[in-house]
Amino acid sequence: MTMLYVTDHPIDITDWRAGSTQGLEGASVEFQGLVRCEEEGASIACLEYETYAPMAERIIARLVEQTRQRWPVHQVCVQHQSGRVPVGRLALFVGVRAAHRREAFAACQFLVDEIKREAPIWKTAIAADGMRVNAPCVHG
Repeated sequence: MTMLYVTDHPIDITDWRAGSTQGLEGASVEFQGLVRCEEEGASIACLEYETYAPMAERIIARLVEQTRQRWPVHQVCVQHQSGRVPVGRLALFVGVRAAHRREAFAACQFLVDEIKREAPIWKTAIAADGMRVNAPCVHG
């Protein structure tokens, strides 16, 4: 099973958590990228993610395929929210299920790192007054 998408709705991991396993998975690793209350030392209310969704989804699909070639993973879920994401909410979710923890951890870290590096997703920090915070506009 592979679930991946970029969405402008809040991330919902209910289907991932309720997903059936085939009894082959001995490890399930999740990364939850949450919006912090500060960016580069400045207080923020949210992050605003801009994305070119069709390309981002193609790149993420390619990264999932590379993951499957490197590690024997059974299930993968990648969700990234676009638009405004308030403090404390999920901006990125990556879940990986594999037979063993070592492979699941390595695959999950690879996906998080490569999505941040390659996917056309840009963030801007927004203060409580709606003004942009002077922080670098990079994915994160």
